[in-house]
Amino acid sequence: MDELTSRYISAYNSIHDWMNHSVGKEDAEFVALLKQLSLTNSEVHRNAADLKRFAKIRNLFDHNHSHTKPLAVPTSVAVERLEAIARQLFSPPLLLTLAAKPVEMCSPTDPLGCCVRKMHDGVFSQLPIYDGQRYSGLLTAETIARWLASFFGGDGQGIVDERTVAEVMLHQEDGDNVEFMARTATVANALSAFDKFLRKGSRLEAILITNSGGRTESLLGIVTINDIPELNKAVNG
Repeated sequence: MDELTSRYISAYNSIHDWMNHSVGKEDAEFVALLKQLSLTNSEVHRNAADLKRFAKIRNLFDHNHSHTKPLAVPTSVAVERLEAIARQLFSPPLLLTLAAKPVEMCSPTDPLGCCVRKMHDGVFSQLPIYDGQRYSGLLTAETIARWLASFFGGDGQGIVDERTVAEVMLHQEDGDNVEFMARTATVANALSAFDKFLRKGSRLEAILITNSGGRTESLLGIVTINDIPELNKAVNG
């Protein structure tokens, strides 16, 4: 057996073993396991299409490996992709490793000017709002722009420094634009959440990470919609 075929079959079999172990079975059919785990495992779900294609060609390699001149051999691209999927399944990258931390926050009574300076200096467009230990919303550049537009009829003198975050948040269109995730959440979990909101025709602005995903826990990190390219890079290489 040539090296590429050997690596391909080894990676495929290791994934098959991992899926059996994940569902508590010993020798279930690969595609059946794939279908079952795609419903509950974000890493499997994101790689399901590739894994299904790999399953279709696996038997061709496996059944002909003893031939002096095999009918087909895998390409290096296919082998490397299958091995990369195996690594993602066995050790999925944690979301917290890519999250911004520590997290800049504000309170409902903070003057807007202070928040705008934080956003400008930190080069970000979202600020979680906490009233003590209680999460109360997400201040975004879009909400600030909508609020600011309401003052176009006047001279706008001093409006940024004089208004509070709570007043500005009255102009927020979508209050359900944040998800909380535990520190054990993976990058694939985050990408699935962004995809879910997109399919609903809405926009997930940010994922806030706490110890167990609770809204009253201390913030450990934040990932925003602007981080999606980095998240994709982490899982796709």
